[in-house]
Amino acid sequence: MPVAEKVTGGKVLLRGIDERVSIGDRVDVDEEFATYLSEERGDFRIIDDSAETSDEGDEADDEEFDLDKFLGQNVPPIEEAIAAGEVDDHLEAIGEASERTGVQDAVGERRAELEG
Repeated sequence: MPVAEKVTGGKVLLRGIDERVSIGDRVDVDEEFATYLSEERGDFRIIDDSAETSDEGDEADDEEFDLDKFLGQNVPPIEEAIAAGEVDDHLEAIGEASERTGVQDAVGERRAELEG
């Protein structure tokens, strides 16, 4: 059964499973609902729990990050993801690739937070 993780936005009620979820929450869903959450809503990503238990899974997560897709979003969800630490491994690439002031500011603030 797929596991969906909330990655952007605020708290929402998922009527399909009657659960309230916030950023970082994970829920078990069926294939159809997983597709809806990740492709139509866009504020969830489908994860593979088995990947978290191995080093190879960590490498797979890095390969799954789509910089163009991430930066193709509106600025507020990007800022939220950066502030929440969801893309800490990709801050350098995000900072180099984006010219939007809000994104640049969010990257700078997150870097300062991590260093401080």
